Amino acid sequence: MCGIAGFTLPPALTEERRSEAEAKLRRMVAALHHRGPDALRGVLQQGMALGHARLSILDLEGGHQPMRDEGTGLTIVFNGEIFNHAELREALAPRYTFRTRSDTEVILAAFLAEGIDCVQRFNGQFAFAIHDPRDGRLWLARDRFGKRPLYYVHDPKDGFSFASEAKALFAAGVIEPRLDPRALFETIHLWAPTVGRSAFEGVRALPPGCVAQLRRGDLRIRRYWDLDLSEERIDRALTLDRAADELEALLDDAVRLRLRADVPVAAYLSGGLDSSLLCALAQRQLGGRLQTFSVAFAQKRYDEGAFQQSVAAALGTEHHRVQIEDEEIGALLPRVVEQAEVPLLRTAPAPLLKLSGLVRSLGTKVVLTGEGADEIFLGYDLFKEVRIRQFWARQPGSTARPMLFGRLYPFLPASRRSPQMMRQFFGLGLEDVGALDSSHRIRWTNSGRIARFLSPRFVEGLQGWDPVEELLESVPAEVRSWRPLARAQYLEVRTFLSPYLLASQGDRMLMANSVEGRFPFLDHRVAEFAAGLPDSLKLRGLTEKLILRRIARDRVPPQVWTRTKFPYRAPIAEALIGERAPSWARETLCREAVDEVGVFDGDKVERLVAKLDAASTSPSEADDMALAAVATTQLLATRFIQGERFGADPALVQVEAS
Repeated sequence: MCGIAGFTLPPALTEERRSEAEAKLRRMVAALHHRGPDALRGVLQQGMALGHARLSILDLEGGHQPMRDEGTGLTIVFNGEIFNHAELREALAPRYTFRTRSDTEVILAAFLAEGIDCVQRFNGQFAFAIHDPRDGRLWLARDRFGKRPLYYVHDPKDGFSFASEAKALFAAGVIEPRLDPRALFETIHLWAPTVGRSAFEGVRALPPGCVAQLRRGDLRIRRYWDLDLSEERIDRALTLDRAADELEALLDDAVRLRLRADVPVAAYLSGGLDSSLLCALAQRQLGGRLQTFSVAFAQKRYDEGAFQQSVAAALGTEHHRVQIEDEEIGALLPRVVEQAEVPLLRTAPAPLLKLSGLVRSLGTKVVLTGEGADEIFLGYDLFKEVRIRQFWARQPGSTARPMLFGRLYPFLPASRRSPQMMRQFFGLGLEDVGALDSSHRIRWTNSGRIARFLSPRFVEGLQGWDPVEELLESVPAEVRSWRPLARAQYLEVRTFLSPYLLASQGDRMLMANSVEGRFPFLDHRVAEFAAGLPDSLKLRGLTEKLILRRIARDRVPPQVWTRTKFPYRAPIAEALIGERAPSWARETLCREAVDEVGVFDGDKVERLVAKLDAASTSPSEADDMALAAVATTQLLATRFIQGERFGADPALVQVEAS
């Protein structure tokens, strides 16, 4: 795993302009040092500067980048892994003479053979840029689910720049960091910027599953893959046993490919079904040599430590765990925001940042994790809500049907489990359950209430714009005709998995400590197989991930494969309010500091903080989310807008001319 960066150059460079370009490239690569501390390199060539921060995983001696094909001059910078590189190398060997064992060179060879459509053959997680000096074109590509980030700034006058993280663009002076009001408003509603935005004005994200071509200043983006959950793909003849056998074989192979590395590969173990199953498959393939890592919480209502220990003992893994206190979450949050580069509605990334620090401190660079299983196998409560709401909508006057939500959320206090409260909360939009956004309307409405804390000045510039409407307009037309659960899955992948879970909780918290995450459930073969399964093999009644339970029942302890989904959460108000609150929180959440940034209303935030400080019970989810949004937006502004410098010394970057 690595960091990549680059920018276009004029056809001819004076000595002074060359020196400026070299200094600019050094700053960009140095800002990505945390993503690849093993080697910092760059190259200036005809029309293009390319830089790379390397985390050495494969071909430790020969896989240095930028990498150039001697015959054509094609030059690549690549962040990620192509897991089927060995098979592709064998197929390409008759037409290409390989000089290294790296998967980077496999991309070059595949591109020479097939052009940018070679991405269809890659089983991996990647963001790469290829410059072709023969015609001056720059090609960009990002993996199917967006596991690896890629941002760019495109100005027809000033040129084109790209990087794995926005901070590299700021370090180079490509653009001044300014918060994008629409991106912030979008995050409040949808949990993350979508439709190609970042949190910063002028900084765009290449969407997952897309390739881009830059030629003579013209940028063209096209999608090469999307999740297809249409009715035509479903195999109704599949039985649970047969489907489980086929899926287990696919998962086993997905794990096998992701264990390929020239360094040890470990795994995260949350104590839930998904990570436990992956650990079981990996432990078998490694012959009993797997290391596992877990987060334990001081607050028992967040903790899964007993399940983690149970699985580790049953599988015989070498297990490590890190315990996190509430005050540590508050202390970690500034660094979390520096890495995530976006406001957050949760503090959940903070413990994962500490966990990746433990992984790296023990000399490990690669971990398997279970992201994606809930999205593709209907694991979230949101999907169960869809099922209940569809059932309820057939008899909207029923008093019994809405009470099914009590079975779904038995932990709700009695005051919120009355028929009236159930109808009021879960009945939102019940008259239109066929709408594209029906599945997410409750979630987006709840998070959207954070907008009541925004300042009048900030809201004024957003009048008449609806982020939900913009998102829905970007969804392919055919999705509207899909069955309700399929529509819900598609929206969850677009708005939660790719821009939030894989980014803020995944890539950024891992790479902050130079650790690479690998996601077997997001092997595209696994996802496409799951898309062809009848819903009943994934969600039966209110039992989620039925097919994964069938596979896991002979591999993990019964108390794990039979348990219901336990949502991963972390304390918010407890970490940011009160006597043990970090000094930065007291400073940035005060009325004057909030008003100075200007996104939220200082008086309203002051009242929220006072309310949470005086509360004798656990805060509501709405108040928790609002506090997280305010705190992380304040951090984003103070860290980036006020010119904080990130990264290593630019002098450490080696830059060559070709």
